[in-house]
Amino acid sequence: MVLGDKMKLALLSLEKTGGVPPLSIAYIASYLREYGGYNNIIVIDKEDPIKRIKKEKPDLVGMSVATNEFSEANLLAYKIKSNFDIPIIIGGHHISNLPHKLPNHIDIGVIGEGEETMLELIQFFEKYGMECSKMKKIDGLVFHDGENICITNSRKLIEPLDKIPYPARDLLKMKEYYLKLRRIPTLSQEITIGTHIITSRGCPYKCIFCSASYFWQNRIRFHSAEYVVGEIKHLIEKYKVESIGIYDDLFAVSKPRLKRIVELIKKEGIDEKINFGCQGRANLFDEETASLLKEMNVTSIGFGFESGSEKILKYLKDGQVTVEQNRRAIELCNKYGIKVGGFFILGSPGETIEDIKQTYEFIVNNKLTTMMAFILTPFPGTPLWEIAKNDNIVSDNMDFSKFSFFDFSLKTPFLNKNMTKEEFLNSDYVKRIMYLDSKLNYENVKIHWRGLFSLNLIKRAIKNPVETARYFKNILKF
Repeated sequence: MVLGDKMKLALLSLEKTGGVPPLSIAYIASYLREYGGYNNIIVIDKEDPIKRIKKEKPDLVGMSVATNEFSEANLLAYKIKSNFDIPIIIGGHHISNLPHKLPNHIDIGVIGEGEETMLELIQFFEKYGMECSKMKKIDGLVFHDGENICITNSRKLIEPLDKIPYPARDLLKMKEYYLKLRRIPTLSQEITIGTHIITSRGCPYKCIFCSASYFWQNRIRFHSAEYVVGEIKHLIEKYKVESIGIYDDLFAVSKPRLKRIVELIKKEGIDEKINFGCQGRANLFDEETASLLKEMNVTSIGFGFESGSEKILKYLKDGQVTVEQNRRAIELCNKYGIKVGGFFILGSPGETIEDIKQTYEFIVNNKLTTMMAFILTPFPGTPLWEIAKNDNIVSDNMDFSKFSFFDFSLKTPFLNKNMTKEEFLNSDYVKRIMYLDSKLNYENVKIHWRGLFSLNLIKRAIKNPVETARYFKNILKF
């Protein structure tokens, strides 16, 4: 880097599925541009990172990494350090929850919310380089100080949340990867052209399996209704989306904000242009909320129902939600013509075949449009992790590539002492639930008419008929 120049930063995404843009690093990029004037930022996503780094020659490399990606990130960091010897920064839930396990070839970990920490860190590098004694003054870091690991003070969360600009989607390959005709998570069975947004951060609840509340310091912060609707308008105007999935843990928890969002959406006529999907929480879901979401043109809602067994549900969700509340949420959605997606967790400690049977019966006896079943996995930063550590099922030094909610195989950690993993996987009701998972997710898939007949899609078909043909070929497989 030439003295006086702004640093060049490469941000890496390790996400492989292609459907969901890596907004975590896009928020970092937008914040650095807005408040630091750092415009020389590249995002490396779904391409060979070594080749791109060799070509771009960045001054720093940063990546946001989940637990199931950590083993891959660790190996990649080793290759980057071996080939280029440039500072590597890692952020995300995993390093935030296990900062004392910062690998030797990763220079710095960002703990918790990353935007402000990254800004201060890059400004620090421009002045001092890797001078560790001064780096201790920056909150929210873990780094190597000789043979020791240094963890600095916790960083305060950004207030107000609107201070953070919209994510820098212009740095992402939106058209190449993320604006294809496909199913949008939270949007039930519709195939459409869309993307997702995040309108709040955090959750005050303490579900035993979820690290979100701990990562966000057991708080929830909201973007204003004006910010949210402004971002929606931006997505419609720039990216021609026809559907938006809202990825908040608790989108509709604040009724005054929800009412204002609905008011602005209707004022702008957005409810007539696109549809929405969101996540709900049954103990907070009532008739007024359902009515407001219907007005907004929310066409599907996903709920973490987790279990049809009252005993297991109480264990998983800290006694905050009941099976009856879950049933009531489904009834309200059906009343207002909103499709319901249910998420369920199997393999909890103490779960019996009878408990699994109750979950199966909940699924078949309630009107769900889609459902997904996951195996209970003890991720770092959750109470479940500490339970699994005490039982010697997991450790801070284990192979984290085994961690996945989706992997019903023998390699994933299994916490239920009532049965072996083999007995669990071979049980009749687990097989029935997995069959329903496949059946409800892949039968009766619908192409959203806006996506099918939109001028936007027609233009894309003319420009790239081969790619469009591939979309429809994939659709016919459902």
